Formats: sequence, structure tokens, C-alpha cells
Amino acid sequence: MDGEYPSAGVDGFEIGMYVSYDDCGDAWVKAPDGTVGTLIWETGESAYFKVSIEPNEARWGTYAVQLPLPLTNDDEAAAYLAALLPELRPRWQVWARERRA
Repeated sequence: MDGEYPSAGVDGFEIGMYVSYDDCGDAWVKAPDGTVGTLIWETGESAYFKVSIEPNEARWGTYAVQLPLPLTNDDEAAAYLAALLPELRPRWQVWARERRA
């Protein structure tokens, strides 16, 4: 990967890596308002999405995720993020709404 981690933007969200080992790693997801959630991600056949750390003041959650999609370049990062948005977007929206209340 030439020392550069994959990153991408989809529908106002951005994904980038803290660490990547080709088939697993740690990533951040920035929401349209600039707040961040984090991922413990894997590439594998059995897709899952689990809450690893509940949302708190610092971030809108940390999620353990696995998709049968590679995540080794920017195009793959866009596809991976797009596949996660149906789970991520509503979680961010609830967190943001609760912070405004």
C-alpha cells in the first residue's frame, strides 16, 4: 500500500484508517457535521455489525464490522463505507439529536 492507507467519501461521510493490515484494521468515520465514529473492521464472508463501545461524548460509537469486501484502496474504501452507511447513518443521527436535546 505504499504507506498510504485507503480513504474515501460517500454521501457526506468520510472513512480513513488508523491502521490497516490488508484484511483488518482500525478506521475512523467522519460524519457530515465533523464528528467521528470508529470501526474495528475486517474483510470476511460472514457480514456483521456489532457495537463495540457505546456512543459517548467523544464519538458516536465504535463498531466491530465485517463485510465480504476488500479494503485495500480508495475505491474499495468507498464501497465498504457505502455498504456500512445504512447502519452508521441512523446511529450518528440519533447521537447527534441526543446531543442537541
